[in-house]
Amino acid sequence: MMKNKISNVVWGLVLILIGVGYAGGNLGVWDFNLFFQGWWTLFIIVPCFINLIQYGPNGGNIAGLCVGAALFLAAQGFLEFSLIRKLLVPAILVLVGISILLGNTKRRITDQQGNQIPYEKTGMGGSDVSGVFDGRKVHYDGQRFEGATVSAVFGGVDMDLRSAVIERDVRIDATAVFGGIEIFVPANVVVKVMSTPVLGGITNKAAAPTEVPCHTLYINATCVFGGVDIK
Repeated sequence: MMKNKISNVVWGLVLILIGVGYAGGNLGVWDFNLFFQGWWTLFIIVPCFINLIQYGPNGGNIAGLCVGAALFLAAQGFLEFSLIRKLLVPAILVLVGISILLGNTKRRITDQQGNQIPYEKTGMGGSDVSGVFDGRKVHYDGQRFEGATVSAVFGGVDMDLRSAVIERDVRIDATAVFGGIEIFVPANVVVKVMSTPVLGGITNKAAAPTEVPCHTLYINATCVFGGVDIK
């Protein structure tokens, strides 16, 4: 709750500063140009900064801040765009890789009673699924599902949970880097998504639950030039 308030304060201050600057420029008090060199990089920097405040540092928002800052410096003439093009992809991969190794992409998620959704992953060899430069398809037909970590790096992962046995609230940590992840969910879960998109995105097309008892599937997604589809 406090982090959400902080993010609202930041957004509010940004809008106030823009409004005051624009008004002063129109009145001739000072020279203010909303469309300065590299203004478009703020659409990368500000959301990533807000995400960092809300959820703490992770591969997605750190990579976004670095990319946004580098593009801003290039637009201002301090860096060459050609250098950024050469180092952009390697830098993003290194940042996200470090984040995955250190577990920084895992956010603290709690259920309706305030209990943290655990990181333990059981069943199917630990439910760690990776698609690195290839494709993976995983089916949980009649198997108990208690959470998973899914990574797609220059590859794809299809995770089919429609016939899985889900007996409580569970979570999935999904990371898509230049790749895609598709998650098919069963009819007895409510899907709640928390995401860090950096030139990527997540779509949630899951239908409302039609069966009882109803549990919650928390999906924590980091998308860097990649996407996560929930169906």
